[in-house]
Amino acid sequence: MITFGNIKKEHLPFLKKWRNEQKDILRQTKLLTDKDQAEWFKKIKRDKNQKLFAVYEGKKFIGYCGLVYIDFRHKRAEISLLTETKRAKNKETYGEDFISAFKMLCRYAFENLKLNKIYTDTIDFRKENIRILEKLGFKKEAILKKHYFKKGIYYDSIIQSLFLKDWKKINHGFQKKDKN
Repeated sequence: MITFGNIKKEHLPFLKKWRNEQKDILRQTKLLTDKDQAEWFKKIKRDKNQKLFAVYEGKKFIGYCGLVYIDFRHKRAEISLLTETKRAKNKETYGEDFISAFKMLCRYAFENLKLNKIYTDTIDFRKENIRILEKLGFKKEAILKKHYFKKGIYYDSIIQSLFLKDWKKINHGFQKKDKN
């Protein structure tokens, strides 16, 4: 069972390892250092425009997720998810982790923070991410052409969004499934 909690200092080595291992599929441009992680941890503790959560399977720390670039004035935020590299490479496990994080983040964004929109920015070669988001009700809102440069190639960025009004319908469906 997937649960969520606070990100702790002892999670930082895992996060650095996983982010560095997955650098080629993330927007990250350089290998992270312990110093980078320590500075990031300080920043997230004081930054009101980010709400990040540790992800656990049982008692095992398996990743983090969150709402980033929160804009309270315009009531929107970007969602983020990073899981242990082995889990991220397993299509089924990653899909399950993604859906669990998605449900929690949507509830938090729309019910607690009273946001109107959450969105993602996905490099277009991450077809599975794009497919999962579509399955969860996210709609393609924009394509930013040749927006990311990875391994000597330019890639498009796919912006997908979910609005509060659509979440209400989707959440109703989730609640029905959860009862069965």
